[in-house]
Amino acid sequence: MKKIYLMRHGETLFNTMDVNQGQCDSPLTENGIRQAKAAKAWFDAHNVHFDAVYSSTSERACDTAEFVSGGMSYTRRKDLKEIFLGIKEASPIRENPTYPYGDYFVKYGGEDLDAFTERVYGAVKGIAEHAAGECILIVSHGMAIRRFLTKFPEKAGEIAGFIGNCGILEMTYADGKLTVEKIINPNG
Repeated sequence: MKKIYLMRHGETLFNTMDVNQGQCDSPLTENGIRQAKAAKAWFDAHNVHFDAVYSSTSERACDTAEFVSGGMSYTRRKDLKEIFLGIKEASPIRENPTYPYGDYFVKYGGEDLDAFTERVYGAVKGIAEHAAGECILIVSHGMAIRRFLTKFPEKAGEIAGFIGNCGILEMTYADGKLTVEKIINPNG
């Protein structure tokens, strides 16, 4: 049985500005760096040592992966990236319709929510199936994890909205099945 830790990146400048990030990027804030270091401290305190690390190709996720893993080498994966919002990238969040968005962003050249969900779920399940080692860290994004959780309705209700910055899903993978064991907030 493998342990899979799927986590969100640390706080970014766009997070503090209430701006949609999508696949555009903004740097971690000082608070985001502290959050990543707190996540590392949580893993260390629980004697969790990674055999492999994967990250979205976004800078905010890569930086978080580097802090949390203590500088281990890692694999960057485009299929772990956040939803693409088309021309709504970097737009004010207040302009978004009520969640779930369905195909709202498609008319702006963005990604369909269901296709995005399948992309992220497929990426995480593929990593769980093929990664070497028994303990895997995957760093991704808020909407990516929110949509991933729709595949586990019994756990999706445990969080209202987005998982917090550096929030973690602890999962097991055995016999071809992912199971969400718990949701961890290492930042209180």
